[in-house]
Amino acid sequence: MFPVLALVLSLVPAWGLGGNPGDPPPVPVSGLEGATFLTADLASVRQFYGKGAGFAEAPSGKPGTRFIVGKGQWIEFLAVADANWPRRLQHVTFSASNLGEVERALAARGVPAEWIGSDPRTRVLQFLDPAGNRIQVAEPWVPPAVPAAATPFSGHLQHFGFAVARPQAEVEIAFYRDKLGWPEAVRMAGPDGSIALAKFRLPGPGRELVELIFFDPPLNKWAAGAFDHVNFEVDDIDAAYLALRRGGIATQDRHRPTVNGERLWAIDLIDPELTRVEIQVLEPTHVPVGTVSTVGAGIERPLFDGATLAGWEGNIANWRVEDGAIVAGALDRTQPHNEFLATTGDFGDFDLRLQYKVEGTGGFVNGGIQFWSQRVPGSLEVSGFQADLGADTDGNLYDESRRGRNLATAPKEVRGRALRPGSWNDYRIRAEGAHIQIWLNGVETVDYTEGDPGVPLHGKFALQIHGGAKAKVSYRILDWCPRGAPRAPGGKASALTP
Repeated sequence: MFPVLALVLSLVPAWGLGGNPGDPPPVPVSGLEGATFLTADLASVRQFYGKGAGFAEAPSGKPGTRFIVGKGQWIEFLAVADANWPRRLQHVTFSASNLGEVERALAARGVPAEWIGSDPRTRVLQFLDPAGNRIQVAEPWVPPAVPAAATPFSGHLQHFGFAVARPQAEVEIAFYRDKLGWPEAVRMAGPDGSIALAKFRLPGPGRELVELIFFDPPLNKWAAGAFDHVNFEVDDIDAAYLALRRGGIATQDRHRPTVNGERLWAIDLIDPELTRVEIQVLEPTHVPVGTVSTVGAGIERPLFDGATLAGWEGNIANWRVEDGAIVAGALDRTQPHNEFLATTGDFGDFDLRLQYKVEGTGGFVNGGIQFWSQRVPGSLEVSGFQADLGADTDGNLYDESRRGRNLATAPKEVRGRALRPGSWNDYRIRAEGAHIQIWLNGVETVDYTEGDPGVPLHGKFALQIHGGAKAKVSYRILDWCPRGAPRAPGGKASALTP
């Protein structure tokens, strides 16, 4: 739990609590759209949320900037000159397809509201909760198209937090639960029995929440940043951690994933102006509270520095670095034959994560990630295991230039559901002992155990482009994590190094 909330919290189940019988229907918002903060340092915000978190920018029509979180969601920053305000959070915006219906529902529940703006295409409905927090409701936002290179660590703004003075706790809870008609989902109390936080479920399909965190006045800027927070949902806490680490904003021991008081895998970050950013997997875990994720052990290392081919060897006339990716081939000429770019060092057991993109026409448009492989003397080939990609092979495990066949094949329906054709795809390959697993965009496609004791379980990584097509294959963000002691011929421990 974040230090400001470092009191031993006990969970008080409150699922299903809602309004009273005979009340009007809940105020019909469709979900959480965005949160608006002040900033006196726009450059640092862009570094943190743009380069660090991977969110693409979109114009907001106001001084400042807006970052695209996911489908119809954003986080916004208004540029100001003075940084001496106690709270950065200005307002939270919900979406609704019919603002008139929301206005009538608020009136029926006795909640005063006003229209902000005169243009019916852009105006919003605004109301205040009893603590004075501003809430706006807008029509669903359609984000502009963003470059394919934008790869945010999360695509879902799951909830936000409002700081509320503890003496206002009961009236605030009654407002969200009874006035707005949104069910109370979670309540947590401190060791003295006083309420620490309460969460309310929004209407709509996103399982989004309003969180109230209660404090004892006064509220300084540090505490305001801890309480007035945003929360992003992820499916894979390790993948999120690695993405944030690559972005340069999850670089300290305290940024490693841990299990919080709600038994959720979580990461806590602080943005440049002290607002807390939570990242969580919403499914409760059964591991002990405080257990650190394996990948969060600080030993993951990049195979590619993002700018050069240092640590790799191959036909540099064909392999090159473009826009932070290792690229081979071209769309205006046929790739004459298979080519491989290989690491100069050997590796043992590992967990490798990367992204790839395959483009092309007119033939077998294909590539692959070789592992535990070696150059074939007198040949352009590389021999060893390959995580295949392109040409309806994505997610397969192939034995290149050795047995020459698929060792495991991704089910067609699984590949069809997971693959993003022509775009960047996430690949994870884990090999430990004789056990090999492959995940495509978070979906496991291979779980294979090598049964031949003569097959080496160590060797090089290599990137492939297949010959015979007008093709371009790109690889980026290649991060590996060793698993156990690397293996040498004969199964003895070895000091194999990258």
